Amino acid sequence: MNLTEIVSSSFARVAAIVAAIAASAALAAFVAAYIAFASVSDSQLRQLIDTDAAGLAELFAAEGVSGLASRIDDRLAVRPVEGEAPVYAFADSNGRMLAGNLDAWPQDAPLDARWVDLDLKVEGGRGAPVLGRALLMPQDNRLFVGRTTDARREALAQLRRVFIAGFAGSLGLGVLGGLAAAGLVRGKVARLNAVLHAVRDGAVDRRAPGADARDEFGALARNINAALDRIERLMTAQREVNDITAHELKSPLLRIDHTLAELDGDTAARARAQLEDLAGLIEALLDISAVSAQIGDERGLETVDLAALVRSLAPLYADVAEEAGVTLEVDAETPVLLTGSPVQLSRMAANLIDNAVKFSVSGGRVRVSVRQGPVLEVSDQGTGVPEEARERIFTRFVRTHDDGRVRGHGLGLSFVHAVARRHGLTIAVDEARWPDRDGGARFTVSRLAQPR
Repeated sequence: MNLTEIVSSSFARVAAIVAAIAASAALAAFVAAYIAFASVSDSQLRQLIDTDAAGLAELFAAEGVSGLASRIDDRLAVRPVEGEAPVYAFADSNGRMLAGNLDAWPQDAPLDARWVDLDLKVEGGRGAPVLGRALLMPQDNRLFVGRTTDARREALAQLRRVFIAGFAGSLGLGVLGGLAAAGLVRGKVARLNAVLHAVRDGAVDRRAPGADARDEFGALARNINAALDRIERLMTAQREVNDITAHELKSPLLRIDHTLAELDGDTAARARAQLEDLAGLIEALLDISAVSAQIGDERGLETVDLAALVRSLAPLYADVAEEAGVTLEVDAETPVLLTGSPVQLSRMAANLIDNAVKFSVSGGRVRVSVRQGPVLEVSDQGTGVPEEARERIFTRFVRTHDDGRVRGHGLGLSFVHAVARRHGLTIAVDEARWPDRDGGARFTVSRLAQPR
């Protein structure tokens, strides 16, 4: 089982949906936490600035311009090691700096105490983002109080980086875990499907694995096995009834034939011919039942050259084809090996060739070809098989041409179908393709596609 099969499975889609839901929940949680952290830190920073501004306003009222300037210098002398640094600007009514750590009065800061977020140059020419507000003091003096926000921004950026790393890691683990879970579940389903495919192809004794597990798959396996047990019992009973019926009919038929043999006349001869026809019908049914019972049973199979089998049949049907005015063409020079029963495969090919010769018109052609695959094709120039009958033609007793010219019971293709299934092959019929004329049937036996 490869990654493409796992990804394309419905289990992977379910895992992807679960991972997407989990990722969405994690993203929503981060956004909420991020907004809450940003809001709380912003609120605390604004509160710190307001407290600082209120304290400086009280100092100005108590000590005047010189006292406030002195206190601002004292506060700037004690700088925090980390976090937001204080930013002060104390200027007179003309904007001339009296104290503070800004190079000049911030012109973009209105004097109505509105909050501003500016990029300002503090002492030393270092640019920094600053949050603060400007106040109009008595005698038109001006006071700007703020805090740098680069530390806060860096904290928020670090929080984003940590989340992205954690989110990517958890998402990756979730995807890998989902794929692993999908592969595990798909593997269990694939094993169940393999058993059902084998049963479909005739191995009715196969059973689903994992029936002893105490989970949902164990219950499913037990239900499948119970159904297969019942199917096998029904098939066995049907096969036994067919075999017993066929065998029991042969004995009285033989006795009737012996009795008729002692009589003279055309009536007795016709009756014996009909009995022989009935015995052939029973024998054909027995053959089909025997081959069908062997589907999925590989005992007694060997390596067979299908091309050599077809070549060995060609001389046997060459005379028959010549008598019918039909040209038999065989293209089977390259060895084509498969595992199978040489007797059954030979009878399968013989049935197809015999049918093609029988149903070809006088002066027509029959072409038999074997190529790697394995693929066996038998084409004729007869009347063909109607499209609506191409599926049911392999059913027992179905005949598409019942004009009395060709005798039979409609069991030959049923036997061919049973042999094909026993060897893991499939058979289909369509219209033959001839370069010089239209019409005819083409029967193709090829390898059955393996279930995925």
